[in-house]
Formats: sequence, structure tokens, C-alpha cells
Amino acid sequence: MHPSKVITDPRINDTYYDPDLDKLYQYVKLGDYPPEWIDTTPYEEDDFFASFGY
Repeated sequence: MHPSKVITDPRINDTYYDPDLDKLYQYVKLGDYPPEWIDTTPYEEDDFFASFGY
């Protein structure tokens, strides 16, 4: 479920993990735009390179 439906009063830099979709969200404000939830789930390729020490 999207965090906007679960967390009613979010603060900047709050994080939310959705176990059903296996996604990590963060509430951020960029410049003059209103704050919003963005998907900050790491890519699977990042784990591949980390296993080699890069």
C-alpha cells in the first residue's frame, strides 16, 4: 500500500517500507515543489556489484 494511505501526517525524510511490494519510500521536498513520497528502493544490480567489492 502506498505510504500516503498509511501515514497521515508525514515529516520530511520519513521512510516507509512496504513489505507487500518490497519497496522503500522516503518523504522528501525538492526545491519549490511540494513534498512527496518517492521510491528509494535500491536496484538489484547494485547488490551484484557490491558482492564484488566495487
